[in-house]
Amino acid sequence: MTPPAGRERGFRLVALGDSITVGVGDTVGPDAVHGPGWAAHLATVLGAETFINLATEGARSRDVVGTQLTAALALRPHLATVLVGGNDVLRSDFDARHTLADLHRTVGELCRAGTDVVLVLLPVIGLFELCPRLVRRVMRRRVASINAAVEEVASSAPGWVVVVDAARGIAPAGSRAWHIDRVHPSPLGHRTLALSAASALSTGPGSENGVVHATSSITYTTPFSSAEARGRLPVAPEPPSVVERVVWLLRAGLPWCVRRGRDFLPGLLRAVVHDVRSQAPRRTRYAAASRR
Repeated sequence: MTPPAGRERGFRLVALGDSITVGVGDTVGPDAVHGPGWAAHLATVLGAETFINLATEGARSRDVVGTQLTAALALRPHLATVLVGGNDVLRSDFDARHTLADLHRTVGELCRAGTDVVLVLLPVIGLFELCPRLVRRVMRRRVASINAAVEEVASSAPGWVVVVDAARGIAPAGSRAWHIDRVHPSPLGHRTLALSAASALSTGPGSENGVVHATSSITYTTPFSSAEARGRLPVAPEPPSVVERVVWLLRAGLPWCVRRGRDFLPGLLRAVVHDVRSQAPRRTRYAAASRR
């Protein structure tokens, strides 16, 4: 049985974004036709004839609009996925307004070229959920500002756009949804997010999975059940053992934290201080009101 999207002659899907779309955290075998990553698995579920992954590790929104967008437009895809912003929030020079402008241009040009677009809302970054409350608050606020930008871009897009909530999309995988680093999805998380995106595409306007704007020239309604869709995906490996987790943290996790921390920590400290100062007047006013 061929999904309707796959029946479109030469159906092409192109993925733009960062390491999540590259497939970091995913593991696949030879049964993965399009390689690792949630977008590759979405291409498999939709029966895409061609899938090209333009995402790169460490990419920010400016890399997507500056490099990946040009390559994507040249490929004339029927559908493009865009998941970006995670690296932007991890930088000292973070400014959600820049991400908003980059997304407006990226989605606008794709839509005007006749490409349907899947935009993805960021989940909170699990690694920082282990940090003190002040740090968690700053990081959640940054992620929320990126997601607000995604929603704004989708609402004004000149074409067919579906917004998928990554946190909700991965949730069915439960505690096994995340890679050891608590930043990227696990193999099961990547596959679950792909199925959520396929569901959002097929459900159409008014679905709780996504918000659809304008009208696509392609029918994404899948004639098979969710069980059959899962059966199309490459087999996911078993989660790593405790020993494998410790080895990964020593070999890859700690070095990553050191490298990223040189740029990220100064900006994070400034953001935390700014957050504390901005909260102080509110606490002072509340205390004064309580004494009256």
